[in-house]
Amino acid sequence: MKKGIAPNEVAELFYKYLVEQDKEKWLLTFRKYHQDQAERYGSSPDLYWRAGQKMQRDYGYTYKRVPEKDTQLDENRWKFFFQRYKPDGSKSASPAPITIIRDEDLDGEWRVDVATV
Repeated sequence: MKKGIAPNEVAELFYKYLVEQDKEKWLLTFRKYHQDQAERYGSSPDLYWRAGQKMQRDYGYTYKRVPEKDTQLDENRWKFFFQRYKPDGSKSASPAPITIIRDEDLDGEWRVDVATV
């Protein structure tokens, strides 16, 4: 992933790569700690990936950011919300939150800390 990507772009890439089933690129959206844990069963990336693939397989969800809900929590954390959509275009449940942090282990780059699929 290129350097200097804005927090909202990282969040959008997380869901884009999840829907596209591009696990390699998707993992790069995470902070370094989570990237290092990705192959461990039960780690956050493992759980998010398996749940996300189930959502794709069983429901065909797509995700769209709800910009009016964007919240900067502090200088190092943002929270965004993404609405899930079914293949017929109808909304599914309430918007899913995702928290993006400035990862000091990746030279201050913005990366996913906590997400909902």
